[in-house]
Amino acid sequence: MNDFHARAYRPEDAAAVADLLNAISRASGGQLELPAAAIENVVRTEVKDPARDTRLITDAEGRLLAAALVRLPPEDGFRVSLEGGVHPDRRGLGIGRELLAWQLDRAAERHTEAAPEGEWLAEVDTGVPDTAAIRLYERLGFTVERFFLEMAAPTPSPSAAPPVEDLQIVRYTPDRERELHAAHTAAFRSAWSHQERMFDSWAAMTVRSKTFLPELARLALADDKVVGYVLPYADAPQALYIGQVGTTMSWRRHGVAGALLADVLGAAGRSGYTTAALETDADSTTGASSVYEKAGFVIKHRIVVYRKPVR
Repeated sequence: MNDFHARAYRPEDAAAVADLLNAISRASGGQLELPAAAIENVVRTEVKDPARDTRLITDAEGRLLAAALVRLPPEDGFRVSLEGGVHPDRRGLGIGRELLAWQLDRAAERHTEAAPEGEWLAEVDTGVPDTAAIRLYERLGFTVERFFLEMAAPTPSPSAAPPVEDLQIVRYTPDRERELHAAHTAAFRSAWSHQERMFDSWAAMTVRSKTFLPELARLALADDKVVGYVLPYADAPQALYIGQVGTTMSWRRHGVAGALLADVLGAAGRSGYTTAALETDADSTTGASSVYEKAGFVIKHRIVVYRKPVR
């Protein structure tokens, strides 16, 4: 790497990092497109110290070739997400191996500083077709943990969901944000690998992020209490990303998520969006993927998640 320059992430790098990660995703078969604002939000909310927890690699002309971000867990959390990668045109030079080794070392330092008595897990992911990345992960001691699905649907949904008795679907309003946080926490507490976040941390990543689309977000109310929600975010100019879909335990299997998704997809179509995308756990105990298929989503890409303990 002597021919390249390494430095920390700077705020003006957001667009270049988004472009890099999108190129890496496309090369492995991915469909989603990250906007620059999503990178800004990740750095602001999960990368605690960009000067120490990020590393960018540029060439002599200043072009971004690779990036590495160490995304730390919330208080009492355990997952350290090692985000980044090497541009597809610059693979095979050893850059990825050195960056990932640096991320693991940095994660270990952070673990010692923040939670030396707790167990942290370093997490990476890639598209299933990306055999080069998979070889690197396995060479460094990562093992397969889970599979996720990227799914997409046209807007509006090809078939409207029937109304749910005793349920009202309304637009999101900020006065409901704390109730929504409580509903989200309850809905996902038993989900695989869930990490609970205090309200301020959760809100910064969701309803107060730059990419959040409150006008398209929907809540399901029963007796004026939040029992379900769909929270969408800006993706590409004519595409939106559905980041969170949830239903409280007592209202599952009643068609709540399907009704919410139909409403969101219809509203998105009327607002000029042509497609919507989301990611879901392939092995979710809630049967989420089948719910999304009924709402018009189809599988576009498969992602494999790898983990190893932080030492």
